[in-house]
Amino acid sequence: MFGLPDASVKESKERIKAAIKNSGLKLESRKIVINLSPADTRKEGSIYDLPMAIGILMSNKYISNPNLEETVFVGELSLDGKINRVNGIFPITLEAMKLGIKRIILPKDNAKEASVVQNIEVIGVTCLTELIEYLNNNITLDKEVINLENIFNKKNKYEMDFKSVKGQKSVKRALEVSAAGGHNCLLIRLSSALGKTMMAKCIPSILPDLSLEEALETTKIHSVAGLIKSETPIITTRVFRSPHHTISGPSLVRWR
Repeated sequence: MFGLPDASVKESKERIKAAIKNSGLKLESRKIVINLSPADTRKEGSIYDLPMAIGILMSNKYISNPNLEETVFVGELSLDGKINRVNGIFPITLEAMKLGIKRIILPKDNAKEASVVQNIEVIGVTCLTELIEYLNNNITLDKEVINLENIFNKKNKYEMDFKSVKGQKSVKRALEVSAAGGHNCLLIRLSSALGKTMMAKCIPSILPDLSLEEALETTKIHSVAGLIKSETPIITTRVFRSPHHTISGPSLVRWR
């Protein structure tokens, strides 16, 4: 395996061998060379398991479908042949669409997240055996479709609502001015347990709803961090994060 693979990519050869074997297929005992182009870009993560397995199966004539030029494969293989979800599917799908890719095949658990991207066919699969049957046209799989209008038309619900804050008129006024003008706001009080964090958590409830562009940008970050849930494939609410007050600058940048 060439092309600057990291440890997780190098370990994929064992996952691929076991997954193919446990899917009822046999590989000839010979050396297989995989070139991860471009060679000067470091490859990280387990997302390369599925495309490498498909390449090996095609070279061994287990897959006879020639129409894969505009198809992207993404997924992590289990030793038993199951295809596990991976992080960062949303930005991967978005970039594939921009590059003119027509279809992306990925883990079933990631299908809803990827279907947020329009103008690309999203196919979710659960195991390697199912994918091989699909590529050989022995079975059909429905593409994942999501209605963005229905998601954005739903009323956003926040954990904390600004209207629930009783009293604290001066603080509420300061937060309203801060939210309206997009200003910073620093809440300081020597005593603890006076509601500073609670009132800060209420700020998103008085901010405008996310635009589609803002929602997509926020979803990208959550996708890479692995925070996307299957029931909420796109982030439509303002996000509140609460790092500890002792956090360092570099840690704040990396913190999710």
